Order: sequence, then C-alpha cells, then structure tokens
Amino acid sequence: MQKASRFMLRYEPKKASKLLLITFFVIAVAILIYQPLYLLVIAGAGLLVTVWGAIDQPKVEGYYQNLCKGRIGLSICEFAREFDPKVVDTWIIRAVYEQLQVALPTKENVPIKASDSLFDTLMLDEYDLELDLAEEIAQRTNRSLEGYESNPYYGKVTTARNLVLFFNHQARVSAT
Repeated sequence: MQKASRFMLRYEPKKASKLLLITFFVIAVAILIYQPLYLLVIAGAGLLVTVWGAIDQPKVEGYYQNLCKGRIGLSICEFAREFDPKVVDTWIIRAVYEQLQVALPTKENVPIKASDSLFDTLMLDEYDLELDLAEEIAQRTNRSLEGYESNPYYGKVTTARNLVLFFNHQARVSAT
C-alpha cells in the first residue's frame, strides 16, 4: 500500500556538476579579459530585465491578490475532491497542486481550482510547464516522462485538471 501523499518527498533539484561550474567560470573570465564589451552588454541586459521585473511585479501581485479574494476558504482539499481517488493517484494530485504553487510568479499562496487555465488564469509560461514543472512533478510522483507522445492528454494540458490526468496516464518509474 502506498503511503499517504502528505508524506511525499519534496522536489530536489539536480545539482550542477563541479566541472560545469568551473567551465562556466573559466569562460566568464576569458570573456572579461578578451572582450570586456560583452560584459557591458550582459550587464545592461541584466539591468533591463531587473527594471522590467520591478515595474511588472506589482501588477502581477495585484492580479493574484484579487484571485485569492474570490477564493477565500479554498485549499488543496477542494482541489483533490475534483478527482476520484480510486482512479487518480493522490500523489499526483498533491504534487501538481504544490508544484503549481511553487511555479506561480507570486509569493502568495493562491488557491488553485482544477478548472484553472494554466496559461490564462494562473499566468504560467508554456516553457515553464514543459521544462521545469513536468520534470518536478514526474520526480515527486515517481512517474516517467518517456512515451509522453502516446498519452491521451498530450497536447491537451491547458488546465490543472488535465495536468493531473496527464501524469495519471504516465507509467511509473520502475525501481532498479
């Protein structure tokens, strides 16, 4: 019998190898020595991104505050009730809910509904879903991302519900 989802391990990001960090440092020093103009361009781009983020962040925070006001009292319990626990793995339900919370561009704890659009309501980026979020959920739920093209929800993951159902159709990783 599988233990309760509340005892599931948290996502542990893979650590960068020391060789990769040393290589990055060596390349950065080489650029600084041989092409200091590139460093100025990179610093300017970083400053632009920081200023843009500072201007845009209050709008994003205000959006999520308004979303939370309309969802007072909702929690993971209401989210989980949208799924049949005899059909859908409860670990997937919890992992999707918690990893969506982490992925949201706000510090607020936003109550998520199964019907929420990942892109319109929760304002996630499609690339975040494909690159980060899917890997995090797969790791936490012990599900494989291999053969995702044959999943009936492939290309249809636009809501939190479909994200749960997508992972529910993925094969478990075999313990070797």
